[in-house]
Amino acid sequence: MSAEALLRDPGFQLNLLLWMTREQPANAYLVRPLFQELGFDLVYIENPFPLPEEMVRSVNATGLDISVTPEPDVLLRRDSDNKALYIEAKAGSFSIASSSAKQARGHLLAAGPAFAEVMKQRQQCILCYVVPEVDRPHMDACLTSLGNELRTSKLEPGPHSIHGLKLQDTAVVYAWDNPFKEHTGIGGSAAVILQNITDDTDPSPLFLVFCDQDYPDPKRQDLNRQVFQNQVHAVLLCELNLTAPGSDYSSTLDALLLKTTDGIFEFIGGGRQRGMRRLIRENLFRRILTYWREKDPNLVRLENNTLKIHYRDDAQREAFLDWLEDYKRTGFSTATPPPEEPLPLLKMMESPVQEVEP
Repeated sequence: MSAEALLRDPGFQLNLLLWMTREQPANAYLVRPLFQELGFDLVYIENPFPLPEEMVRSVNATGLDISVTPEPDVLLRRDSDNKALYIEAKAGSFSIASSSAKQARGHLLAAGPAFAEVMKQRQQCILCYVVPEVDRPHMDACLTSLGNELRTSKLEPGPHSIHGLKLQDTAVVYAWDNPFKEHTGIGGSAAVILQNITDDTDPSPLFLVFCDQDYPDPKRQDLNRQVFQNQVHAVLLCELNLTAPGSDYSSTLDALLLKTTDGIFEFIGGGRQRGMRRLIRENLFRRILTYWREKDPNLVRLENNTLKIHYRDDAQREAFLDWLEDYKRTGFSTATPPPEEPLPLLKMMESPVQEVEP
């Protein structure tokens, strides 16, 4: 895939933004941690932002097509002055007649007075749309029109800022506008955040979280899933090799995903978390269980998303690790697992509700 096309890939965009929040060595960063330098910390990733009930009633009364649970790609906050960045990345700009305008209206409302009400703090928020640089003027015009439309309907949108991604020779440049300057106190108008990007660049070292959609290049359509599975496989293999001979191994899916993503997993919204769990459980854990059930039914167990391995002796441990280290031999699938069956109503009523706190 070309370097230009890479900048429009949703998975690449998301991981680029996440690296910009990660503390890294000043002279040896993978991606310049621009947001971290500005003092912003990660709140959550792709988690629905429910608009206040009173606002939802007002929205319904307007007849406009507005998402009342918009889902930003990334939400950041700076505790020193209670300011927040509500970030949405897109492959390109769109018009007010586009289907994307529904969520954009919701994003604008979420970044307004509703933000402080939902987050339980009087934070100042700005909506930041990240698009390829050539699309910035069209994106700004669209959000301006949508904001005016909301005000005409007696609703209160928040301020917005448009950021651009572009290639400058082999460098990725991140650009911003005056509203972002005023909100964050940053100087200048652009910065190089990533070096040495070409059409042959392998984006996989940047993957902190995966996108379960097919990769845009048809020849490598499983790349997103394959890279993520390889990362989890490597962590699992490392843990198993460090487990002392004669000791049993046990790990939950979430524990492995936390280690694989360097802690990012805990910030991810429930929808993507479920997709990540399902991918690893079905393509990795279940393959291990199925293969070894035929060899030795007592070696591997999978209980409530927990992988348990009980070695009979050192010889069996060595045989298992030899098999797991041979990735081609293991036959792990990289296809998207089938969707989970919905829980029966009784089970749903019994399941505890997990609340996401800012």
